[in-house]
Amino acid sequence: AEIPHGRIRSVDTAAAKGLPGVVAVLTGNDVPGTNRQGIVHKDQPVLCTDKVRHCGDAVALVLATDRTTLEKAISLIRVEIDPLPGVFGADDALAPGAPLVHEENKNGNILLKGEVRRGNAAEAFAACDCVVEETFEVPMAAHAFLETENGVACQGPDGKIVLTVSTQAPFRDKWEISHALGIPLDRLRVIGPYLGGAFGGKDGATVQCLLCLAAMHAGGRPVKMWWDREESMLAGYKRHAVRMHYRLGAGADGSLRALACRLYYDTGAYAHLGGEVMALGMEHAAGPYRIPHTLIEGWCVYTNNPISGAMRGFGVAQVSFAFEGMMDRLATKLGLDPLELRLKNALAQGERNGAGVTLTQPTGIVSCLETLREHPLWRDRGEWIARAG
Repeated sequence: AEIPHGRIRSVDTAAAKGLPGVVAVLTGNDVPGTNRQGIVHKDQPVLCTDKVRHCGDAVALVLATDRTTLEKAISLIRVEIDPLPGVFGADDALAPGAPLVHEENKNGNILLKGEVRRGNAAEAFAACDCVVEETFEVPMAAHAFLETENGVACQGPDGKIVLTVSTQAPFRDKWEISHALGIPLDRLRVIGPYLGGAFGGKDGATVQCLLCLAAMHAGGRPVKMWWDREESMLAGYKRHAVRMHYRLGAGADGSLRALACRLYYDTGAYAHLGGEVMALGMEHAAGPYRIPHTLIEGWCVYTNNPISGAMRGFGVAQVSFAFEGMMDRLATKLGLDPLELRLKNALAQGERNGAGVTLTQPTGIVSCLETLREHPLWRDRGEWIARAG
């Protein structure tokens, strides 16, 4: 689409179709089924028909006999889009009267809102000897795997379609393709070979539905799609950008007593796994520490940014950055050793975490910190920090 938000007025494919070597040029009108993909929420078009919601949205699909012809055909497609105001962050998305990424969503730009309570955080804060407060922001991140999103598909004489794709979940891909294109599951076979990198970025359909649609119009010829790096950056999934406001209270001895935090996950133009990523982030928002009173609030919002999804840590890496930062700030304010502060509050097997979940297994944090405490880089940190400064 090349623009983040707009109404599609027209897609003119006549010149591209007339180019020698072009097998087919497809638009949203050529998509059977629902033309909606997604692991949990089916809100992402395979090919957009009325509106685009981020720069990586697909509006046309070209099949050609070689790359040179393909690039020429794509350049001949004329797409008219009336730009719409966009939202590019949580504050924009939640502002009164904000442009709506999905007009049909009854909650405006909110995909999901959640709350976790344990004990009474408000009362616990009133009894704290020390309270620290901070806002953290982490940006979206690309997986940047060496093997970008790709695959090969072919429709046999019996109508069955076989896809070999770079995927983390071949069986789940079948469900997405089947729903989006209206193809019975028993007419699809998805083969997942060894991956050339994934880290969460190949969890969910990328090329799959487009490849299958292409195979349906290729006359039995195999079709290959391999996104270049720019396409991967535009249309591939990203780690969620998150804004996190934390408030942490403790006793004078460093015993953690209360936590309140507000988490804003930017899921981009489509849901993908946004709600699920946020849920795990909320569950681990208090870290591997013993806090009897918590209030954890989360918002997962639609924006006109690239689509966010799974990445190593699945929503937890972001809150870990924030909570460990809070522990360092608390240690400084109380004049305590940051390692000893963590050891003092480390969760043990059988205790409940900040979300009220009883740990049936140890976290390993105590043995990790005890090992770190004896390491020369920790014992002699004052010396090497002074040398570095």
